[in-house]
Amino acid sequence: MATKRAKKTDVVSPSSAELRKAVEAIAIQPKSGKITLLTRKLFNVLLAVAQQADESGDTYRALLSDIVANSAFDSNDTALVKEHLRRMVSVQVEWSTGTSSQKPGRKWGISTLIADAEILEDPTTRRVWVEFSFAPKIKKKLLDPVQYARLSLQFQSQLRSSAGLALYEICVRYLTNPSHLTMRESWEWWRPILSGTPDTEAGDEAKREYKYFKRDYLRPAIAEVNAVTNIFVELIEHREGRRVAEIQFRVTERKQPMLALDEHPNVFDSTLVDRMVKIGIPLKEAQTLYADSEENRIRAALQMTEQRMRSTSLPPVRSAPALFKDALKKGYAPPVEAVPSAGGAKAAVAAPADDLKARLLGEYSAYRRREARELYDEQGESEREMARQSFEQEELPGLGTHMRDDWRRRGLDSKIVETAFFDWLARKTWGEPTDGDLLAFTLSQSRAA
Repeated sequence: MATKRAKKTDVVSPSSAELRKAVEAIAIQPKSGKITLLTRKLFNVLLAVAQQADESGDTYRALLSDIVANSAFDSNDTALVKEHLRRMVSVQVEWSTGTSSQKPGRKWGISTLIADAEILEDPTTRRVWVEFSFAPKIKKKLLDPVQYARLSLQFQSQLRSSAGLALYEICVRYLTNPSHLTMRESWEWWRPILSGTPDTEAGDEAKREYKYFKRDYLRPAIAEVNAVTNIFVELIEHREGRRVAEIQFRVTERKQPMLALDEHPNVFDSTLVDRMVKIGIPLKEAQTLYADSEENRIRAALQMTEQRMRSTSLPPVRSAPALFKDALKKGYAPPVEAVPSAGGAKAAVAAPADDLKARLLGEYSAYRRREARELYDEQGESEREMARQSFEQEELPGLGTHMRDDWRRRGLDSKIVETAFFDWLARKTWGEPTDGDLLAFTLSQSRAA
């Protein structure tokens, strides 16, 4: 087998990469195993890496850090990546042109998402590489597609549910169609594609009732796509009497969302793992929960658990891990809504003001971390050492065990610790952000756009 050795130009830049995704690979139906949000994201990034490679070969490689492209992810902690590479090698999916209609000349096939994968560490540079390949039957279609949709990996990074990402991919394909309408199919056909769960693994209630599919997948996915991408999606229901029999979507283009996109789009948000560790869940279990669950459900369960732990008006929480896992499994935590764009009048679901402020605060915090990093880099070594000592005395004791262990072992080389350190340095330098700070930041981002 010819092995592709990476040049600098072979490595995708996720912050600017655009993926040409073959139509056969868009509306894929899982037949064995579940396609999670992270599986979809990682598959798309690997496709982009392979498409940008400038030499032919059967195997492709890229730096793990470039594939993940998350400032809060430590490339030494490869457990999450390994888990999803395992799934991509084992999950069986049906490939088609995105419709259930059996028209003459159409092809059908089944395979795994990737054929194989390896994670390798260079003993000299200590850099970590990912090598992977695709099944020969589908490789050409994936890497040199005739019909494809242009997907933004930057928009992909903002989507927090598998259904949202699947819907975005399908709808982008029809953006340039004169009718702006997607295919029209039975809602039962759409269910496994958007949920990522095979019919054999779905509950009887989910398979029988359209209203549950609409509540759990359609509405949240539409709201999310409309909030953070450059397209606007409307659901069209086709009825037989009172029953919804088929659905499709109308897709229109709109301006880029008012809120700035993350400068460093991520595949894995390992800060969620750290938050689980902080409430008392062992690291390995937290990684497994993260791998098995949707990010939006994890966020909702974490937010509910953390708020309950802080409450002074309710009895103390007996077991934060038990509360969190129960909320995650049963899905009763209030969702952390997607934020509507400037065109929010058309949004399917409007997020509360508190959610908008939380999103703005997150973006402003990322901006202040960059500013704090620049300030730190400009200081002399003695000043930097004083800052590290102050962080260790003032902030570190209140952080999770995993964070404290990372600090002792790797210091600021740990990306999770680095994020916490520069959050702390920003607060120490400029204080807690005020509403005026957030308003000024929002206006500056609007002018820049």
